[in-house]
Amino acid sequence: MNFENSGLEFEARKESFMLKTFFLIFFLFVQCFLGVSQNISGEVIYAKNSNFEDIKNRLNKTGSDAQEKAFLEKLNNELKDTRYVLTFSKNESHYTKIKSLSNDSDKSALSKLNLGSFKGEFYFNLKSKEAIHKKEFLGETMLVESPLNPNWNLLKEKKKILGYECLKAHLKIQYKDINNNSKESLITAWYSPELNIPFGPEKYNSLPGLILELEDGNSKIVAKELKLFDQGEKMKIKKPTGGHKITESELEDKAREMLLEKMKRAKH
Repeated sequence: MNFENSGLEFEARKESFMLKTFFLIFFLFVQCFLGVSQNISGEVIYAKNSNFEDIKNRLNKTGSDAQEKAFLEKLNNELKDTRYVLTFSKNESHYTKIKSLSNDSDKSALSKLNLGSFKGEFYFNLKSKEAIHKKEFLGETMLVESPLNPNWNLLKEKKKILGYECLKAHLKIQYKDINNNSKESLITAWYSPELNIPFGPEKYNSLPGLILELEDGNSKIVAKELKLFDQGEKMKIKKPTGGHKITESELEDKAREMLLEKMKRAKH
C-alpha cells in the first residue's frame, strides 16, 4: 500500500472540502446581506449648505449699509447647516426639514425671500412609482407629482461617507427659465451600493444605493447621521394627502406666467 499517495489524496480531498465550504459560507453571507439590504429601514440626517454668494448676487445686495449688512449676515447664518431628515422602509421614503425655532420663524430672512431651503415634504414609493412633493404655493396646498430619475450616468469615482464606500453619479435636469428658454443643470450624487435602496434627499432617487451626498451647483446636501433599524422594527411612512394635484411642469408653467404678469404690471 502506498501511504504517500494516500496521504496526498487525503490532503487533496481535505483542501477541496474546505474550498467548497468556504464558497458555501460566502454565498450564504452574500445572500443574507442582500436580503437584509433589501429590507432595511432607517433614517438619515442631512445638512444642507446653500451658496451664499450666489444668492447675494441674485439679490443684488452688497452689504454697503448697516441694515443691509445685518440682513445679509442673518441670511448667511440661516443658509448654513440647515437640517433635513429622510426616513425610509423597504419601498417608501419621506423627506422633510427638521423644524427649528430659529429658521422656521416668520421673521427669518429665508421665510421672507422663499430662498435656500427645501419646502414641505417629499414622498417616494418605489413599488407604485409615485413621487409626490407636498408644499404651499400662494396659500394653497399642492401635491406636486414629480418625475423619477432613471437616467443617471454612473461613474467609477469613489469616496467614503460615514464609513460607507460611495460611487459618483451625474444627472442632467432639463428646465425652462422665465423666458421659456430651455436650460440644463448638472446634479452630482454620491450613493452607497452597500445600502441597496434607491432613496435620497429632496426629489432625487432611483440610484442603486442610498444617496449620501448631493450637489446641484447652488447647494450641497451631505449625510451627517445614519441610523438603520432591525428588520422587526417597521418604519411607518405616511403618504402626503390633502392638496391640489398638479404635475411639476404644470406648476412651473403657472409660476412662470404669474411672475411674468407681475413684471408686466410693475413696468406700467
